[in-house]
Amino acid sequence: MEDFSTFAASHPEFCDPKAVRVPGLGALPDLGGSRRFDLTADALASYRPTVPKDPTALPNMLRQGPEAIAFYVSFRLRPDAWGIYVREPALRTLLEEYHRIIWRDLGKYSDQDVSDLAAQIELSLALDYLLSHNRFHFLVDRVASTWEVQSRVGKYGPYQEAAYAPQTNPKPPQAPEEISNLEEALANLEAFRSYINPAYADGVAKVVEGRLDPRNVEEWKAFFVGGRFAVEMANVFSRQPPGWKDFSKFLNRKTAVGSTNYVRIQYSYNPEMLERGQKELARRLAGDATLSEVTPNPLKDSLQDLPKVYLL
Repeated sequence: MEDFSTFAASHPEFCDPKAVRVPGLGALPDLGGSRRFDLTADALASYRPTVPKDPTALPNMLRQGPEAIAFYVSFRLRPDAWGIYVREPALRTLLEEYHRIIWRDLGKYSDQDVSDLAAQIELSLALDYLLSHNRFHFLVDRVASTWEVQSRVGKYGPYQEAAYAPQTNPKPPQAPEEISNLEEALANLEAFRSYINPAYADGVAKVVEGRLDPRNVEEWKAFFVGGRFAVEMANVFSRQPPGWKDFSKFLNRKTAVGSTNYVRIQYSYNPEMLERGQKELARRLAGDATLSEVTPNPLKDSLQDLPKVYLL
């Protein structure tokens, strides 16, 4: 990954803390007591939050989006410790919510004690959401910094001021170009795309193979691969604020009624709408009034790097 630790010293004109916001939060929170979060497979397999849970985490997520639990701090604000910060008490609360959602459907299909595996699944699903969402914020920051160095004109601060400006009686958007906080919608979509990816879902479900009766393993697979978990999470995301909840504008929603009148819902993302949304966000970030059809899309397929992660 490119070294961003010197960006603030080299380009202080683009790093004014009065102009640069923490996406979704605004001012930089107190980061005292934070520590690196080891994301290796061995560390995650044994990680269990032991801090008291935060009872306000879920209500706050409905008001602030996932930034109530994890947020991105720009290299412009903390050159020495920039990255994604996860509030551990809030993470514990979120894990309990994931557990409730999963076991409400799958508890009856657990003929053996798989609580250890369930905890691994829940942690993986929760972290994938939080880290994918905030990695997109890093991508936007990175693209803006590249343009600023090239043009010597500030992009990130002015863009953020417009993106997070209070909306007066906003109308429900009908198209990506009408979403006021497009960055948050696309950040939520990045996480949701994993949940509707069959290969990802199959990998999650395979964790219980060999520990349950084969028929029950199939029910676990059906929950994730068949899209039932994605439907549950779509309901969670849709209760977040405008912008965050507008990730649904990039989805196709298909319903089917079975013989028992069970309504099955399946989601897939719409590549054309996603391309429109990414290009519109790039236009806003660049400060351009228009965006040419041949303009490269800098927000497409660029999410390979993950910033350092800290527990707070």
